[in-house]
Amino acid sequence: MADSDSFETCPTDIVHASPERVWDLLTNPDRFGWLGVKVIEAPPRTLGAGDRLLFGPAPGVRMSWDVLSLEPLRTLELDVKVPLGIRNHEIVVVSPVGSESCRVTFT
Repeated sequence: MADSDSFETCPTDIVHASPERVWDLLTNPDRFGWLGVKVIEAPPRTLGAGDRLLFGPAPGVRMSWDVLSLEPLRTLELDVKVPLGIRNHEIVVVSPVGSESCRVTFT
């Protein structure tokens, strides 16, 4: 650990879906139902570097994603801000494990 106010973890799982399907779920705001929050602001297209998304998990509560960079079908780098001043630098890595499975890692 870097200091007492932070920690690092890298959850990983094998997803039984093609890398293309997973990428679509990660970068297409029309498909964000899996997040369980309401999308308040998002681009009307697939995400790109520099995009900002605003979510409303509950009335008066907001969280946001700033898309820092992406490499299509491979990595999505986000600056995630949630209530109480919590901020997370998130990198999602999608790695093929066959034609209909992939490994998804959050770093």
